[in-house]
Amino acid sequence: MSPLREDTIGLARSQVPGAAALLAAGIGVLFYHLGSDRLDFAAHYVAGLGGTMLLLSLVALLPPVLPRAWSALAVTALSCGIGAGCEALIFVEGGFDLVDVSNQSLGAVTAGLIFVSWPVDGATALAVWVLLALAFLAGGAWLVGFW
Repeated sequence: MSPLREDTIGLARSQVPGAAALLAAGIGVLFYHLGSDRLDFAAHYVAGLGGTMLLLSLVALLPPVLPRAWSALAVTALSCGIGAGCEALIFVEGGFDLVDVSNQSLGAVTAGLIFVSWPVDGATALAVWVLLALAFLAGGAWLVGFW
């Protein structure tokens, strides 16, 4: 048997988490765009997804302290808190917007669910995961108009 095992959709199992995150971001941005004329909703979702993925990469990289699901839950909760803190302390010009925090938290929870459902194992999978996380953060900045 080949060392590269295929999943039912034809992807190497190590690439399923990245593919799932890319699909979640694409579907999220599409539906936010179709459902609202405000791109900042999509921007907060994608930034929450990317920021949480970046934090979760530390869980994949470091030796386990807690079971994977508990670590992912803790990092996801931390990411939601960081998002609320950024909204309250850094992006103050528009005022604190609970809808923005909710959209960011939805992206964070999506990343946590993907991370728990499909392990990010191996250097290649982790590299793809981190590159997508950075791309999602940049995409969120672009959608909100920072670029």
